[in-house]
Amino acid sequence: MSIPRVLNRKNRILLSELTKTDFKLRYQGSVLGYLWALLRPLMMFAILYIVFAKLLKIGSDIPHYPVYLLCGTTMWSFFTECTQQGIQAIVVRGDLLRKISFPKYIVVVSATLTAVINMLINIGVVIIFALINGVTPSWSWLLIVPAILELYLLSLGISLLLGSINVKYRDITSIWDVVIQALFYADL
Repeated sequence: MSIPRVLNRKNRILLSELTKTDFKLRYQGSVLGYLWALLRPLMMFAILYIVFAKLLKIGSDIPHYPVYLLCGTTMWSFFTECTQQGIQAIVVRGDLLRKISFPKYIVVVSATLTAVINMLINIGVVIIFALINGVTPSWSWLLIVPAILELYLLSLGISLLLGSINVKYRDITSIWDVVIQALFYADL
């Protein structure tokens, strides 16, 4: 009985190396480097907090509203990053796909796993922020794990679908940017 291709040791090593490379290359050449993984969601949170909590006075009756806002911003940033990186992965890694024989989905999975690494870093920040804000830890915090897993699977599915279409129709990336922006404002 043979091991399925998904569990093949060679494919796991390739996935691991591509993920590490994607993560390193993403921040290479920037002054702040890996710090951008933290700064992007925090800056988005700061803008939303100033606009909604301070200017529009939304959320003043909700206890720990800034924690909810940071958590939501972090999850949305994860979804956005995961899909945007995943959609472009096949085109970006096209040269590698043409030279080496391996399952093509690995490049999309590796691109989305880079977003998972950023998400894990950001969840640490959210937890610290929640504790500073006076939120008491409870076992219900563990429910974030299936929520992130579900969001990852949704993001991966969208990335695989749109990424394969993006190979032929490069407009998909621009269309997805507009759709994701519309979804953000529709969510508010």
